[in-house]
Amino acid sequence: MEKTSSSILVIGFNTLPLVYSLKQIGFEVFVVDFFGDLDLYPLVKDSIIITEEIEAGYEYLREKYRTFLISFAIKLLKENPSIRYFIISSGLDDAYDEREKLFEGLHKINPKLISLNNEISVIKKSRDTSRIHELLKNWGYPYPSTYSYIPNITVDLQYPFIFKKRTSSGGLNVFKIDSPDSFHFRMKLVKIRDPELTDWQLQEYISGIPVSCTVISNGKSSELISVNRQIIGEKLCNPPKEFMYCGNIVPANLLPSDAKYITEISLRLSDELNLKGINGFDFVLKDHKPYFMEINPRIPGSIRASESSMNLNLLDLHVQSFDPHQWDSITMKLKNVKSKSFTTKLIYFAPADVSKDMIRRINSISNIHDKSRPSSNLKRNDPVCSVLFTASSFAESYFEALKIIEKINEIIQKK
Repeated sequence: MEKTSSSILVIGFNTLPLVYSLKQIGFEVFVVDFFGDLDLYPLVKDSIIITEEIEAGYEYLREKYRTFLISFAIKLLKENPSIRYFIISSGLDDAYDEREKLFEGLHKINPKLISLNNEISVIKKSRDTSRIHELLKNWGYPYPSTYSYIPNITVDLQYPFIFKKRTSSGGLNVFKIDSPDSFHFRMKLVKIRDPELTDWQLQEYISGIPVSCTVISNGKSSELISVNRQIIGEKLCNPPKEFMYCGNIVPANLLPSDAKYITEISLRLSDELNLKGINGFDFVLKDHKPYFMEINPRIPGSIRASESSMNLNLLDLHVQSFDPHQWDSITMKLKNVKSKSFTTKLIYFAPADVSKDMIRRINSISNIHDKSRPSSNLKRNDPVCSVLFTASSFAESYFEALKIIEKINEIIQKK
């Protein structure tokens, strides 16, 4: 593939980590993105930013953005019909009907457009909790007891337990229930938005270390990229929800036996499900047992941290993994990785309204990425930026990243 003459359309809620790496390897990049971070624009040939087009903020659009991702992707391809590839990042994981419309719409414009994504049938299998749990049960791997929510039906779960929507992306719609009263209260709040309470689950609460595993596959074979510590609900980052995804530390700095166990489960699932490209697997590690949580059948949010720690362009490998002749080259590159650094990624959310001047000052801090545009104020709970810090040790990487978060908090608190 002649990357210098290749073009690619990237579609998703937050595309910058993918765009950054694709630009590095010579792609001409076109983007449909939700936020339109300041550092995205220099990297792309053309873009459509949902918040700009609709002139509305995160709170208003977060429940409706999928429709806009599809229509704007089709519009952008119509304007640039010779684009060769497309990748979907976050935002459409469980939106199967929307994906069907997107695929049909894109290929109607350009029948030769190459998808660098899992097939919809594979995504459905990967997101089917019952199916995955049955596989894990047969293989003897641990997972939390999980039940579909049915009103007035009692299940064998002790408090605390988790009440979650089946499609609980990024930690949204995930609630820890400590008592009958807290469950009743949470049900009343949830019913305001979802009166029928469809697609909700009750799940055993597993207290432990959140981890993820990033794997690359070609539909038949799989290789480990990295085992990562997940940062969930980090209070210094001001997450709007208790279980909100706030970043990663790569690698996870686990006991080798724990990392090996997590890798074993991930690779086996990846092969069984015929996944392609780079995908993510989430676990909670308790007493050296990795309890499987979910599969993200797409490039995960930790990818930039993995690339920084490994000093390797993983999007290059993702593209190659869809070429059956490149697999040996991919496995060789992964085996030759020698870097031993650690990278922490933290996502910072606004604890209060953030002015345009504050945004400018935050953007000027070193190691800041996913920078918000200082064209308007940010509202409380809006994502402001992310921090990326690489160091020679796990502790230095994490605590130096937290120091940068403290600088951001100081700017906002001095308003």
